[in-house]
Amino acid sequence: MKLPFELHMGLRYLRAKRRQTFISLISVISVAGVALGVMALIVVLSVMNGFQTDIRSKIIETQAHVILASYDRGGIGHWRTVLRHAEAHPGVAAVSPTLANEVMLKHGSQVQGVMLWGVDPDREARVTRLAKNLKSGALADLKLPPRPGPDRLRGRGIILGAELARKLGLLRGDEVTVVAPVFKVTAAGTLPKVATFKVAGVFEAGMYEYDSNFAYVSLETNQLLFEMPDVVNGFSVKVKHLEDAASVAADLEKAGTDFWARDFMSMNRNLATALKIEKIMMFVILILIVMVAAFNIASTLIMVVMEKKKDIGILKAMGADAGTIMRIFMWEGSLIGFSGTLLGLTGGLITCLILKMYPLQIPGGGSVYYIEKLPVTTQPGDVLFITATALIVCLLSTIYPAWQASRLDPVEAIRYE
Repeated sequence: MKLPFELHMGLRYLRAKRRQTFISLISVISVAGVALGVMALIVVLSVMNGFQTDIRSKIIETQAHVILASYDRGGIGHWRTVLRHAEAHPGVAAVSPTLANEVMLKHGSQVQGVMLWGVDPDREARVTRLAKNLKSGALADLKLPPRPGPDRLRGRGIILGAELARKLGLLRGDEVTVVAPVFKVTAAGTLPKVATFKVAGVFEAGMYEYDSNFAYVSLETNQLLFEMPDVVNGFSVKVKHLEDAASVAADLEKAGTDFWARDFMSMNRNLATALKIEKIMMFVILILIVMVAAFNIASTLIMVVMEKKKDIGILKAMGADAGTIMRIFMWEGSLIGFSGTLLGLTGGLITCLILKMYPLQIPGGGSVYYIEKLPVTTQPGDVLFITATALIVCLLSTIYPAWQASRLDPVEAIRYE
């Protein structure tokens, strides 16, 4: 196949033996610089995508897709009506009523403030992965029959997060004291309500925030503890399609005046925004490597133009116009950029593949999100964007040297040759 004249000349100049080996060395450095930049971009962004995917999956597995919460501190009395309405929404898969309040847990000399969730064990298992995240025990253990007499709460089951259980030194079967901010005036003064629960199980969600601050009891138990009979202050909702979570939350919020609704992305917007900004900043920082390599391409072309003055003069004398000369050197620079981009693309994808097959252990990993190994998720859109950006940057770097070459006067170029 016959190549265009400009491309043929660009290839010829690129393959030609240099009188000045320094120019060839800079060409090699330019290719290596572009390759390194593209490879670094692909690997780093793939790792960041992996972190985003892992964290998002852990949030989805731990939290409900949509949370409904009461505006009134007294909770929602007509919660069964709200429950039926939410379940009737076409985008909702399951709903679980909740009663959440802050309490203090005490075991021995250890005291920890936690969020105590009262849930319906059967419904909660259909909405979140709490049942699957249990390391010991079962959600059914929360449904203990009430004790006769005044101390109806003693011995009721409670499920703790793994980090919380570790901090308090608790195992399944141990007893833990729950101090609730429900105050009563006694002869000894105003005292909070105190109950003794039995640890029925331990869960590990994979996120430090939940594993160290959440505890679960049955809905009836929390209602008795806080003296809020037949009242809930929220609902956990699972949607059929994740992408519909925001619209389902908006629909449910419009239907009621005494509660607000948030989807899982809204509740974790700060984290999602931080990850997105970090990804953008890493892209900007790493693209600077490609830009440095692009400057090397420009330097190479400037020196080639100086070396090939005679050739340029002869080509112009034979009828080549300024556009032809400009395209010859743009092709030469673009070929350097294309070679580097292709090498970087290949190296980056191979590196990502190796990291997927043999993931690296993260030193000290798992302290917050329990990500023990380096996650890698290569997104085709990112790869295409990186490749296109690198090629465009390299192409732009050729414009000035090629334009300078096109302005050479053929008479001046060959006068002293």
